[in-house]
Order: sequence, then structure tokens, then C-alpha cells
Amino acid sequence: MPAKAGLSGSTGKSAHAAYTVCAGLASDVGRVRRSNEDALAFVCPDDIALRRRLGVLAVVADGMGGHRGGEVASTLAVETISRVYFAAPPGQDRLPALERAMLDANRAICRAGLADPELEGMGTTATALVIVDHSVFFAHVGDSRLYHCVDGCCRQLSEDHTLVAQMVKNRVISVEDARHYPMRNVLMRSLGTYSGLQIATQSCAAPQIGDAFVLCSDGLHASLEPAEIAEVVASLDVRQASQRLVDLACARDGSDNISVAVVAIRPAASSDG
Repeated sequence: MPAKAGLSGSTGKSAHAAYTVCAGLASDVGRVRRSNEDALAFVCPDDIALRRRLGVLAVVADGMGGHRGGEVASTLAVETISRVYFAAPPGQDRLPALERAMLDANRAICRAGLADPELEGMGTTATALVIVDHSVFFAHVGDSRLYHCVDGCCRQLSEDHTLVAQMVKNRVISVEDARHYPMRNVLMRSLGTYSGLQIATQSCAAPQIGDAFVLCSDGLHASLEPAEIAEVVASLDVRQASQRLVDLACARDGSDNISVAVVAIRPAASSDG
């Protein structure tokens, strides 16, 4: 079962012949919000054959919607993505399987919103990472982020689907102006908003010992710079790093929910986490 938002310091581990994947998860409601509309998971199948075929999955989702809509949308996204991806039949390529899982989550949220007036208009971001064999890939919608940290450096892999990101791309405003732009939280894409949603997918370089990946909601990346994230990830194990990142973001701002999953590639005999 996926770990849900609010399970601070959750960990998971998956062994491969050449490496071990260690994961630490943490989430906090923040200092202003009354409920946590984030959801996150690290899914490592008990079935060894399934794990060898489809690997391990990390997901972070940041929900939005009146009343309880955001919490419902993010939870539904994480549960659907996890279930559908690991139900992929043998022979199906892995990256398309992850994309299909995201699209199924989009449809599930759309249906739930139509079925219940209290959930109408709900949606969620979602960033999902898979590590399997010699492959790393991800699928993404919204402004939750995926970072790659190695050798003390941190690079954003995902592209924010926001109005300000599009404005920066079109050179309407600068990167610095985007940090303080009044409409910086306006999303251009999210799960649950329309049926024809386009999912961003990308394959990455093969996993290497020392790699770490950080998935997070905007409550984290709005407060911490990539260099700060890299420093924490490089100095602590995954459990401690995930909690430390959440604590730093909460102390610095805390106006939003904060969720983070730190997923690290360690030597096969590592006890990290």
C-alpha cells in the first residue's frame, strides 16, 4: 500500500543486483493550512518478479479544490497511478505504462468530480518516478517537481506547468521576476481538470551509485533553493533528509502543505534509510 501524506519519515528499500534503492518520505500540513491536501507514496512490490519487471515507484501529488476536494484528488491520483502502473501486462513498455497510469488517474478524478457536487472542479499535480533495472524515467503534470542530486549539485528534471513558467519560457518575465509574480501559482495543467490532458514523460540516464532524486510539492521548492536541497540530501540518510527538508521549509514559510520523497541509489549492501 502506498504511504499517505502525513506519514512523516516513512521509508522503503528495494534491492537490485547492482544497487539498492532507498526512499524516505515526509509530509507536513504547514503552519497555516488546516488540512494536508498532499499525498505521496513509495511503492516496492513484494513480488520479486514484478519488481524486476516494473521496478519501484515514487509519487508526489498536491491537490486543490474546495472543501475536501484537494485531499480526495491527490489521494485518488497516488492510489490510481500506483495500482495501474503495477498492473501493466508483461511486454508493455514501462514508460508508456506509467503514462497510462497518469491518464487513468486523470479520468478517475474527472469522474469523481462529476459524481459529487462537493468535489466539482478538484484537481491535483502529480510527479511519478520509476527506477527499474538500468532505467530511470518519470511522468509529470503541474508544479510538483523532480530534482536529480549528485555530487552536491541539484538539477530540476521536471518542467513546471504554470503560467509564470510559460511566461519565462516566452521571455515575458525574468526568472527572478517569476519568484514574486502575483499569479505564480496558476497551473496550466493538472490531473482532473479535462479529459484531453497531455502528460509530460521523460527517460533519464541509467541509475548510478550516489544518485538521489527528490520529488516534492511546491510547499518545499517555493521555500528552498536547489543548492540547499542538494546539501541536505548529501549530508543525511534518506529518512533524515526528507524530514529535514520539510522542517526547513516549514520554518522558513509554512504557508502551504509540504511533502517530499528522497529516493537514493546506494551500493547493494547499503543500510541507508
